[in-house]
Amino acid sequence: MNLFDRVPENFFSVLSRKYKAVYAFALVQLFDTLKTYKSRIRKSDYLEQLKDHGEDLLKLFDVDLDRLDDKDDEEKIPLEVSDSAVSAKVSYIYRKLVSTGWIDVEKDLHTNVEYLFLPSYSIQFLKLITDLSSDSSLYVPLVHQTYSELSLEDEKEDDYMFRSLVSARKNADELELNVTLLHHSICVFGHQLTTVFDPNEVLRQHFDVFKNEVGDRVYHPMKTFDSLSLYSLPVIKILTRWRNTPRLLAKLVSQAKYDPEFAKQKSSEVSSRIAGMIQETIDIFSRLSDSFEEIDKVNAQYTKAVQKKVNYLASSDKSVKGKLDAIILEIAKQLDKKGVVSEADIDGVEIVRDVASTISIYRQGFVNSESLTLPFKRTLRGDSDPLPLADPLDGLDDPDFDMLMQEQNRFSEEAVENFMLKNFGNKRIITSQDIALNTGDDFILLILAVVRAEFGDMFYTIDKKSDQIRNGRFYLPCYTFTRKGRTA
Repeated sequence: MNLFDRVPENFFSVLSRKYKAVYAFALVQLFDTLKTYKSRIRKSDYLEQLKDHGEDLLKLFDVDLDRLDDKDDEEKIPLEVSDSAVSAKVSYIYRKLVSTGWIDVEKDLHTNVEYLFLPSYSIQFLKLITDLSSDSSLYVPLVHQTYSELSLEDEKEDDYMFRSLVSARKNADELELNVTLLHHSICVFGHQLTTVFDPNEVLRQHFDVFKNEVGDRVYHPMKTFDSLSLYSLPVIKILTRWRNTPRLLAKLVSQAKYDPEFAKQKSSEVSSRIAGMIQETIDIFSRLSDSFEEIDKVNAQYTKAVQKKVNYLASSDKSVKGKLDAIILEIAKQLDKKGVVSEADIDGVEIVRDVASTISIYRQGFVNSESLTLPFKRTLRGDSDPLPLADPLDGLDDPDFDMLMQEQNRFSEEAVENFMLKNFGNKRIITSQDIALNTGDDFILLILAVVRAEFGDMFYTIDKKSDQIRNGRFYLPCYTFTRKGRTA
């Protein structure tokens, strides 16, 4: 049957308009009103709920702009004059839902009160919209429910065995769909990682979206209290016993005869259908165990991909290469955002134009001795002998070199030793005060004498007595210099 043989032609039009968010809110409120008032929904109750819960949203709603989305075959809804703008907008939205087939209205002739009634297709779509709009949903443990029902009937063998079998068959189909949806959901989140270039966005997508919508809501229950690995084999064992036991199979056939679907069929046909129903359920539970092992692998791969993505984006290179990588990633992000699929559309992206205007590309070349004279001669670079290195011994007779050697000899180890021998004379012990410091060179030689004594390379030892004394025009620490061995 065609879908639009059951639902009105413009049924979905309210969800494709400029203010589709307002209409979606109105539909969610309609479903809440249905759950509250059940079979007697007064028009006034629904309108009041819309105004109470959607006043801020309705302030953004413009009736004139909404009418621009009307098609030629749609009913034109006039704007009623009301006490407030919000009441007029609520009334307009209500009549739009009535005209598109979401609501049927019936007036009580005795009380003159208008009551709302919702077609079955409307209720089903309202439930779907509400579920998609909700941040929380209760997981139904189908595996445990199936096992509990079958286990109870297997023990009692009462008149509800056939109904439990039908319920198990239905649960198996729904469970198989849930497992398939779980597999697709994990794969979709994994694919979305390729379009995210911010580590914070990767973490938000994983912990705020994936964890709430898939991990905690579906994957975790199916791994713990509603585990396929825990209940699949007991379910299969019970159903196999029912199928292989003629007494139980005959009992199922006799109970099925009371169902309108099987009432006019022969016992052999009913028995065959029941055996097929049992086998199909067994096959589904057998497949689901293997399917969930594949889901575990996909989930592990996705979690590992999240970790790698965050580590890569968080530790991006700050060098020139890293910055170029960041530019290329941003270009890829903008091209993906704008849906660029051909080279002709690339120049229309702003970041590509910016890159083209700031980076110049040139052909590599080289300059030689003939490049500076006319006419210019272009040649190919060839292999040649390397230039000779300068001889380090050349220039020993240079006056500058002689001066450097003289400066080095003034403070050589020999010069330091001669300086101290001169100051010791025939003495065994002298102090810093006894050393003649007539020039700056003498002071430098004294410093070097102290340093050399620290390494133990001199003919004397030193011992510091105080931090500061004055010797001529120099301030210096007071050291005691003691000649090693005995004096001659």
